[in-house]
This record gives sequence, structure tokens and C-alpha cells, in this order.
Amino acid sequence: MSLASQRLSQTQPLTGAPSANRREAILLALAAAFVSVAGITLHLAYAPFGLGELLVTCFSFALSFGTAHLTLSRHLPNRDSLLLPTAALLTGWGLLMVGRVAPNFLARQATWVLVGVVALIVVVRIGKDLSWLRRYRYTWLVGGLLLLAATLILGVNPSGAGPRLWLGFAGAYIQPSEPLKLLMVVFLASYLAERRRLLVAVGRKIGPIRLPPLAYVGPLLVMFGLTALLLAAQQDLGAAMLFFLTFLSMLYLATGQAGYVGAGLALFAGAGAVGYAVSSRLALRVDGWFNPWAGAADWSFQIVQSLLAFGAGGVLGEGLGLGWPTYIPAVHTDFTFAAIAESFGLVGLLAVIGLYAVLLLRGFRAAAGAGRAFERYLAAGLTAGLVIQAWVIMAANVKLAPIAGVTLPFLSYGGSSLLSTFIVLGLLIRISDRSGRRSAGALQTGAATSEQASGQRTLLRTAGALVVALAVLATTCGYWTVARADWLGARADNPRRVLYEERIRRGRILDREGEPLTDIRIAPSGVITRTYPVPEAAPVVGYATLRYGTGGMEAAYDDALRGEVGRGVLETAWQALLHRPPEGRDVQLTLDAELQRLAQKALEGKDGAAVLIEGDTGGILAMASSPTFHPGHLEETWGALREDGSAPLLNRATQGLYQPGTALQTVVVAEALRQGVIEDLEANVGGALTERIPVDGAELSCSGPPEGAATLANAYAAGCPAPVRDLGDRMGPKGLAEAMARWRLLEPPKLALPTEASDWSAETAATPELEAIGQGTLTVSPLQMALVAAAVGNDGALPEPELVLAVQDEAFRWREIELGEPQAVLSPSEAHTVLSAWRHWNPQGERLSGEGLPGHWGIAVAGEGNPHAWFIGVSPASEGSMYAVAALVEHAATPDSAVPIGCRLLHAAQAGDH
Repeated sequence: MSLASQRLSQTQPLTGAPSANRREAILLALAAAFVSVAGITLHLAYAPFGLGELLVTCFSFALSFGTAHLTLSRHLPNRDSLLLPTAALLTGWGLLMVGRVAPNFLARQATWVLVGVVALIVVVRIGKDLSWLRRYRYTWLVGGLLLLAATLILGVNPSGAGPRLWLGFAGAYIQPSEPLKLLMVVFLASYLAERRRLLVAVGRKIGPIRLPPLAYVGPLLVMFGLTALLLAAQQDLGAAMLFFLTFLSMLYLATGQAGYVGAGLALFAGAGAVGYAVSSRLALRVDGWFNPWAGAADWSFQIVQSLLAFGAGGVLGEGLGLGWPTYIPAVHTDFTFAAIAESFGLVGLLAVIGLYAVLLLRGFRAAAGAGRAFERYLAAGLTAGLVIQAWVIMAANVKLAPIAGVTLPFLSYGGSSLLSTFIVLGLLIRISDRSGRRSAGALQTGAATSEQASGQRTLLRTAGALVVALAVLATTCGYWTVARADWLGARADNPRRVLYEERIRRGRILDREGEPLTDIRIAPSGVITRTYPVPEAAPVVGYATLRYGTGGMEAAYDDALRGEVGRGVLETAWQALLHRPPEGRDVQLTLDAELQRLAQKALEGKDGAAVLIEGDTGGILAMASSPTFHPGHLEETWGALREDGSAPLLNRATQGLYQPGTALQTVVVAEALRQGVIEDLEANVGGALTERIPVDGAELSCSGPPEGAATLANAYAAGCPAPVRDLGDRMGPKGLAEAMARWRLLEPPKLALPTEASDWSAETAATPELEAIGQGTLTVSPLQMALVAAAVGNDGALPEPELVLAVQDEAFRWREIELGEPQAVLSPSEAHTVLSAWRHWNPQGERLSGEGLPGHWGIAVAGEGNPHAWFIGVSPASEGSMYAVAALVEHAATPDSAVPIGCRLLHAAQAGDH
């Protein structure tokens, strides 16, 4: 006998009974402590698990396993002391999980635990040995087959829908496949014990397989064939997998021929392929195994929700009573392992797998030490069947195998399953008792026959294969709970993500004076709703929704507003352990709520945009876009907003690109001065002053009547296009390209919000004449033109735009945002020359002959329909801070439609002295 085989078959001394009893009592006490502490935790964390449920759990556990321990201590003093405590811990854990996911079933489960323990005691006490099982093997199996066959006629489903795999008696239900799997193992153990030598020694050898005569193997194939046919008629994939794998394992244990296993697996795969083709139910399960994500909301909903539970549990779990394992349909029967994953995490999963590994090793240890072949095959077959059943359903939960529809032994809800499992446990405990081994002495002295040595090797190999299967399962659990946890948590169909988001105290977005532009409302249930007290700020603030994500500043500063910025790994783990969602930080903008309301109101009924900035700092005081949306009503209006041809979700101020038309004259005139194309604005333009230029089927003329002599200054002041066209011709493509780049019209402004810029170059440009009058291929945004105005009013310094003043850090201290340095694009004298040519308006946008609000206005021909109206202007720097504005009205009725909008904003900013 090999050293490994000797170790597997070693047994404790027969005089060690008191030690075994004491060890078992200590382990049961530890299991009881776990159940009690976990039960109290569940009671405190989960309201449906009340005091009554706690008492039922603890009382049934204590009564059941206390009685079992006392009985076994008296009648089987030399038993394996690990089997009962391991089963007790799993059973108590199962009671807790039923109380967590289906508390209305807890009393029934507790009753079945008591019934199961009674059955265990009966098995322990009945007969002097197990000959009563071996002798009537055909009777037992035929009875089980008749019960299974009865489900084809009398079968019901307790839930009212689905396959009818149960038989009902006075409100109680049993699943005949549960006792049948036990009876089949008994039959196989008895038959193989009697015919093993004939199966191995007699028959034709084909390759690695020796085929025995049909007379020897016929009864075996007939009984197993009947079982398989009945299961196929029920389309019970889980039971079929369990029966077939158990059959193969026992056949290998008896013959030691691996060829049987290979051929059997190939046969099973072929039968599965046929079943996939003819059974829609089986096909759905296989499809859900290969690619559950394709049917996440339909036919593979269960497995997807199971994997989401694994991801939610992570390493340590959400905690018993917390999390949402009830999102998984039939979680108390088919997906208890997934519920444990969410509640206890990878640590709990490994503990459960480890407990089944203990049952595996101790069961095979009992088989190795059994004195009779029948008991050896019975113990090994029962243990293999138990572990295979556990593996099949756990693997299905974690997408390692198709959904099986079998229960997890000791853990899942199910009366007939629990009863059968306790009978299996009773048989294993009985076989493990040394006083029942007739040949224990021979095994301890090493007086084993070659046949026994061969049997030990097959036991060891079978146990090793099952251990490897459990190890693969454990690795797969780690993959979903750790490696793929973030991906699972971020999936849009993960309901836990919604619940988590609903409880985040999202930080506020404030205006420059501290007025909330966004806030939160907390319902009595703890659900938090995002509110928008200043809906006019929507173009800047954006939105934050569970269904459609975030936009605007809500997206730009999402991490800070959610409170996730600056959090260390330990802090994040600690908050997750306490189930505290992060508390968001506030963000303060440069925006002024009153000016924003005014800007948005000024655009009401029009399509367009307006941007008001501080000329020296670049701080944006107002940024309006019309049409717009109400961020507080986005959930119910999203579909209509997306289909609206006017694009209300688009921020026209930063992302809308328009032909600049007359608005571009400022850049061309300023650059002509800077490049030395002209010395000043007093040059005579002659007949070009009033010349009309044909553009896109229209004629582009002066924005207003020229005043005074035909000088370039007066032509520019009136927005006349022909003189500026001539400047563009003199500057040429290179000069114009230098001008556009210098004034940053070819790059998106650096801002927290998404910004756009024209993909323009000298190679793709139209003629210099068209580009100079803003009717070429160059397009600009209102924000870019507001910065152009700011540079003119700020002594030629082009500011960096900014929307954020300060952000709270992880300690809720305000951290100010450093403003960018302005870039000089003109000399102060050149800027003053350009500014002095602008006309002046009053706050209502009416033309003044004297001092007022200086600005430049005009149109851009944009295809068919009315042209776009532009206005750029500044407030007089002599009257406090300087402000700049750009306003655009799409397809305006008159060229001066944008003037009142810009002038009102400039006057309001000046009056408020920001």
C-alpha cells in the first residue's frame, strides 16, 4: 500500500471515544455561537427577521444538534467527530440565509431540520449493520423510480408555474428525485460490491476499457437507463447531471478504469447536444451559460443577477441583513450560494467551499476505513454525490456550469432535499464509527490485500479530482468577487447601483455668492433626490440622473460631488464596510444666479446663446443656451428632448459652432493693425463702404447706416463687409491663418464643460475674402467670441475662461481654483484703437450718439432663412470692473436682434459691480 493510501485509511484508536465526543461538542458549540451571533446581527439589521424568527432559528438548531450529539455519543462513540459539526454549521448557516431571503419559509425549514435530525437518528439506530440496505437494493430503487414516475401524472409545482417535479401531500411537498439519488447510490454500492470482480476481470478489452458481458452489467444499465429516461421526460437537467456524474464516479471507484469516465462524459455531451436541439428549456439554460449578458433582462435574468450579487459582495460582503440578494429569483432554493456571496463576500464563499471539502475528505476517509466493500462504495458514493450536488449548483451560480435547478445541501430551502441529506449524513457517520469495522485491525497493521490497495488508490484519485473541482470553483468565485467586481457594479442593469446612487448625499453646486444651483431632498425612506432650485442654470450645471448619467458641471466634477475624490483605499474600504455612501463635496462656480436667470430669460422664445464674462479674470458670470431643459424633469422628458430637432440638450454657448459673419471683423481689423497691413483706421475705403457682397443667394451689406466719411473706422463701426473683405485679401491665407490661431479660434477653450472649435486650416479655407467677412468655412462658438470681446476691452489681453471658483477637499475645506494667465494678442494702443470704433448702446439695446455700452454687431448668412445675429460688447472699464459679452440669435428677424440681450447683461453686471 502507498504512503498516501495509508494516510487516507488511518483511523483513531478505539479508545479515543471520550476525546471524539469532546471534540464534537466543542465544534458544535462554536457552530452554535456563529448561528447565535449571526442571528442577532440579522435581527438588528433586517426588520423582517424579528425576535420570533431569531428564537425559531436558535431553538431548532440547539434542539436538533444537541439531541443528535447526545444520541451519537451514546450509540456511536467512535464516529468521525467532524462530520456532524460541519453539517451543523452549514445547516445553521442555511437557516440564517432562509431567514434573510425568505423569512416566511423559515418555520418550515426549521421543522424540516428537526425531521431530518430525527431521520439521522433513526438511520443510526436501525439494525445492527447496513445489510437491510444492501439486501433490498432492487426494492428501494424500484420504489424511488415509481415515485419519480408519479410526477409525470401527479406532479405539481408549489410556485404554481414551471416544471412539475414535486408530489404534494396535505400541503407538504417532496421532490422524488431527492430520495431517488440516495436510493440509486445504495443500489450501485450493493451491485458493485457483489459484481466488481466480474466487471473488472471478465469481458472483452477494447482500448483502455474492458467491456463485461451483458449479463453482468445489464441490471446496472437497465436501472440507470430508467432513471435517466424519467429525468429526461421531466427535463430536469440538474438531477440528470447529478445522477450521471455520481454514477460515473462510483463506476470508477469499483473498476478503476478511467476509460469509463471518459466515455461516459462523451456520451453525456452527446446527449446534451441532442437535448439542446429538441428542448427549448435546456437550450435556454445552455445559452444562458455561454452568454448570459445577451438575455440579461429575459431568459438569463437569474444568472446575471447572481453574478451581480457576487460582484456586490466583494471580499468581505455587504453583511448579513444588508445588500439585496432578493433581486435574484428563487434565491432561497437555487441561488443560496449567490446570497452568501453578497452577504459574506469571498471570505464566506471560501468558508462554504471549505466546509464541503471537509465533508469530502472525511467521507472518503470513512470509505477508506470501511470493513466491507458495500460500505466502502456506499460511503464513497454518498460523499461523491453530496459534493457533486453542491458543486453543480454552486458552479451554476457562478457561471461555471449551466443552471442546474438542484438545491445546495444543508443550505438551500427544501424539505425533501434536507431530509435526504440528513439520511446521507447519518449513513456516513454510522460507517465512520470504528466499532462497526470488521477489518479495521487489518488496515491499521498494513495487512491490506492488493485488491484493497487498488481500492484505496481509486478513492484517493476520486477525492483528488473532487478537490480540484472545488479549487476551480473557489478560483472562479474570486474572479467574479474581486477581478470583475467593479465591472459588475458599474453595469447599467445592476439594481444595486441604483440603490447606492439613491443614497449618495451629492454635494451642492453653488453660485459665486453661495446660492445653491443644485441641492438634495432626503425622503423618509432615505432615498435622495437631486433638486435644481435654479433651473435656468441647466446649460452650465447640467444634470445628474440614475438612468441617463450626468452632464455639464455635474459630470465635470462628478467625483467631488459624489465625495469620492481624495478618499484613500483604507477610507473607502472602511466606509464600504459600514455601508456608508460617500458624502459629496460642494463646488462653487463663477456663475451669478441672478445674471444667469436674466440671460436665460432674455433668450426665451429664441434659439441662441449668450455668454457674460469678467474681462480681466475670464470668470463666466452667465452662460445661457436656448432652447434648454429642466434638469429636475429629465427622467420623464428625456425621450422628447433627444428627439427634439432644436437640440435642447446641446449647450450652444460652448458646443454650438456658427459662421461668425460680421462678428469676425474685430479679429481681422485688429490683426491688420498688428501685422502692419494698415497703420490706423483712418484710411479711405471709397466706394467699398456701401458695397454689397453676394453670399449664398443673399446680399451682405452694412449692419447699420455708415456715419461720416468713408474711412475704415466708420466702415468697421457700421459693420460694412467690403472694406474688411479687402483687408482679408491683403492679409492673404497665411495672415488670416495666423490671426485665427493667435485669437484661439482654432482650439476648444479650456473649460470644465465640453467645448468645441472649428476644424479649420488655410488649406481647407475658402477664399481670403470670404473668410475675412466670416462667411467661409471657419465657425466659432459664442464663448470664443465673448473672449474676443474681453481681449478688446482688456487692453489686448485674451483671458482664460473659468467656471469654478473653489472646490471642497476631503476635509470639507474650500480649495480655490487658480485662474489662468491672460495672453496678450494686441498691444493696449491697438486694443484701444479697435474699441474706440465701436458704437454705443443704452441698457435696452438702443443706439446712442454719445457714451454708453460699446459693442459691435452684425449678421452671418447661414444658408436659407434669416441670418444669424451677433453682438459682442464690453462695459466701460472706467466705471468699475470690465465685463464682456457675446450674444447670438439664430435666424433672427433683424440684424440687431442680439443687441438688447448683450446690453441687458452688461448693464446688470455693471450695476451689480461683481
